[in-house]
Amino acid sequence: MLVTLEELYWLCAGLLLFIGYGLALIAYQKYRLHRRKRQQLTLNRNLLQDFAYYDEEALRPWIRKAKRRAFDLLQDLTQLHQLHKDPRNRFVKALRETNVERRYHQQLRSSFAARRRKAALLLAALPCSNTNHALEEALPKEQDLQTKLYLCAALARLEDVKAIPLMVETLPGAPQWYRTRVNMRLASFGKAFHDYVPQLTQRTEMEIQSLLVDFAAIYPSAALKKYLLQCIASPVKDIAYRATRNLGIFYCHELKTPLFLENPDPVIRNITIQALSSIPTVRTLELLLPLLAQPRHSDQAASAMSSIVQKKPFLLNFILEEFQKEYDASTQNALATVLANRLEYLLMRLTAGPDPVLDRTLTRLIQAKKTNAIIGLLRRNHSQEIELILLRHLRRLLPDLPDVRQELRLYLPADILNKLGETPLPQATTRREHIVDHEKIFYLRLLLPFAFLSVPLLYAARYWEQFYEWTPYMHLTQFVLDFNYYIAFYSLAVNGISLALLFFSLLAIRKQGDAWNTKKRSFLFRPRILPGITIIAPAYQEESTIIESTRSLLNLHYPNYELIVVNDGSNDKTLDQLIEHFQLEKIDRFVPQRLKTQPIRGLYASKAIPKLLVVDKANGGKADALNAGINLSGKEFFCGIDADCLLEKDSLIKLASTILDAPEEPVAVGGNIFPVNGCKVDRGELTHIGLPASHLARFQTIEYLRAFMAGRLGWAQINSLLIISGAFGLFNKDRVVEIGGYLTSSERYKKDTVGEDMELVVRLRRHMCEQNKPHSILYAFNANCWTEVPEPLSVLHRQRDRWQRGLIDILFFHRKLLLNPRYGRLGMVALPYFFLFEMFGPFLEVQGYVMVVAAACLGLLNLPLALLLLLSSVLLGVLVSVFSLVIVSRENDYFPGPYMATLLGYAILENFWFRQLANFWRVTGYLNTLRQQTGWGNMKRQGFQQSEKPAEQGTTGTGR
Repeated sequence: MLVTLEELYWLCAGLLLFIGYGLALIAYQKYRLHRRKRQQLTLNRNLLQDFAYYDEEALRPWIRKAKRRAFDLLQDLTQLHQLHKDPRNRFVKALRETNVERRYHQQLRSSFAARRRKAALLLAALPCSNTNHALEEALPKEQDLQTKLYLCAALARLEDVKAIPLMVETLPGAPQWYRTRVNMRLASFGKAFHDYVPQLTQRTEMEIQSLLVDFAAIYPSAALKKYLLQCIASPVKDIAYRATRNLGIFYCHELKTPLFLENPDPVIRNITIQALSSIPTVRTLELLLPLLAQPRHSDQAASAMSSIVQKKPFLLNFILEEFQKEYDASTQNALATVLANRLEYLLMRLTAGPDPVLDRTLTRLIQAKKTNAIIGLLRRNHSQEIELILLRHLRRLLPDLPDVRQELRLYLPADILNKLGETPLPQATTRREHIVDHEKIFYLRLLLPFAFLSVPLLYAARYWEQFYEWTPYMHLTQFVLDFNYYIAFYSLAVNGISLALLFFSLLAIRKQGDAWNTKKRSFLFRPRILPGITIIAPAYQEESTIIESTRSLLNLHYPNYELIVVNDGSNDKTLDQLIEHFQLEKIDRFVPQRLKTQPIRGLYASKAIPKLLVVDKANGGKADALNAGINLSGKEFFCGIDADCLLEKDSLIKLASTILDAPEEPVAVGGNIFPVNGCKVDRGELTHIGLPASHLARFQTIEYLRAFMAGRLGWAQINSLLIISGAFGLFNKDRVVEIGGYLTSSERYKKDTVGEDMELVVRLRRHMCEQNKPHSILYAFNANCWTEVPEPLSVLHRQRDRWQRGLIDILFFHRKLLLNPRYGRLGMVALPYFFLFEMFGPFLEVQGYVMVVAAACLGLLNLPLALLLLLSSVLLGVLVSVFSLVIVSRENDYFPGPYMATLLGYAILENFWFRQLANFWRVTGYLNTLRQQTGWGNMKRQGFQQSEKPAEQGTTGTGR
């Protein structure tokens, strides 16, 4: 024994005291949250009543009572349109008399960057010459880029024209993310900055040229038009491309010249084609027609012509005339694509009377195999005449078109097929070929004996001299006793690491909480402060939850985002429900092939909801669906989210706001995942947060809270985070495209994995390390996503089995990184932890459970050993769980007192069967990898629990 029995007693008592302290802290935080809310409501009400009618004397008592809250309230009130200048000035005057302004002037010179940022944001609410002067002095001296951004934002909000040259000089040498945001702050000066432009046009720095090109996109003028035309010849390709794109905004007629249409750079030609779609004239169609024969531009030109015809339907006659002429095969096919997108319009014209040209065109479209348009029309058509015309042509042509006939039998409803005299063809589930990695299997088989024999070998080495002297029974008792001590020390190591991560998590929430409370929506919602985000929601067999989750994703509070729902070959009603509920129509749109994916069958959009796009594609797995969404993404970042998830309204803005405080280039951000089981949902919003009724789901709740709050948050604080949940994560799109997107058999590595979320993060970090680029993986402790967790034991087993197989696959695929100093903390800390404690640890724990039972049966489980096992395995684990609940309750009162007591009970009980079961499943996951078991398994969803009463109009529905 390394410690005495008395010392064990004291250690257990100390841990119990810490657990009690954690519970008391939870209770205090709940009391503090409720008290603060009451105080804020009272203060806000009194201030709102008083400052509109009274002078500074009436306001001063309230301001003295809560200076910081009064300061925050001033910033909030300045955003109200009905706030008049005189009351605001009185409020500002009363606030200044408290000397709060002087305090923040001093904080601009603080040695802590967080304090300087906070001071910059708050001073922007107190416009005066002293504030402007203080910020102007601070900007050139500032070294931290994030703080510079805050200073520039404050100066722009104060409309300090004198600061324009100072802000411009911060751009040379700065990274792209910083320049993008400062450029928009400079653009907010409008005419004042335009007057300064002549002093910048002769400068050759790439950053200054980029600034002027960005400004030209929002402020048209002759001088900037001339500058954009000069930039077309820039040796910096990005400048030339953006200049072309910006010319298309205000001066698209300039793009009709050979300088653009015959430019040697194909990217400039494609940008030109896209811009010309905004000029719906016959002349534009004539210019685009020759480009249909060029493979690099055919799709773009066809898409532009479709857009033109959609805007001006009478121009379809030009396309019809050209379609009758004899062109090469690629031009004919492109023209057929344009006409197929207007198929319903052509058929409506045919209903007016016979038209040989239109009849011939329809025949050629069917022969050109434009089946997507035909299927889409027949599925949503409500006109009997249109249906009869189309079916008449199909009956005549299908015998000679077996490919078209087979596709119609696959995707048309049975009643339509019956009218064609055909029978439905069952959709075969796409099976992707699994390539056996024999090398991985060989090494895993080689490592398996060490997983089981490491402790026996250690025992043999330790007692080699007594090996032949002791009897078998003596060896058995000593081995069992030693194994119990090993498992105790192993548990101490695991929980010790968890406690260290918990400490880092507590540091992180204090830092993040202060940063979040400092930021105001007036700051975050300014143009380009936050990055544009594409939310990509892969959906496979999600008919029970797809409408509620899509509603939730369409109602987020975020200034610039779009939603792409990817139907990954579902054979249930997932796609039909989306089309019907959101009144979607099939559209034609060019899809950039940044990443290779399974074929896309169709795109659907709605004019009423422009930020929603639904993609129907062949089944390729979740990773393939995410890659398809990345191809269609038009934003700087993308957020991968499961289609059965619900986001709180401010989750996305909390997630993205952490980017502003990143010490290095942020390539990914993760958020929390909480079980939605037990919660009530109405119209895509959480109306009540509760605990699941299922015991199994409750165990998962405490497990999720501990894993996210005390695990991933701590790993992120030391910049070693390797897992961002596939259910809720934010990624830099360009960086992901650089590394080939999610790992799939369609892409460059020709490999599938079931752990695509963790693998992507590891590959991102690996790529950034190999490029010697400083980077960070962030984690937002207050950004929450709610998802359904498995309740049937069999489904949970399949999930955990898949997780373990994914982990093993990732560790082997990136085995080069293990203990490699070149990869820093990734290779020396994070991956070794997963290798030792996540892959091999379960083998030791499962054997340990057997040895604990054996020790009890042999009478070896004495009081000191029992106390040591209790301390290392149970009390330390409960301590980590309790402080995870402390972190959860710091900012939001999600779980009331009774719920907290229930969760505490499950935190204790999980140590006596759930943890053992989870480790056993991890071991079987390793063995299933050896058996080459693949795939996700069937994860059946039960759907969200609906509220008994509809939510009142205007309710936020967060349940807080």
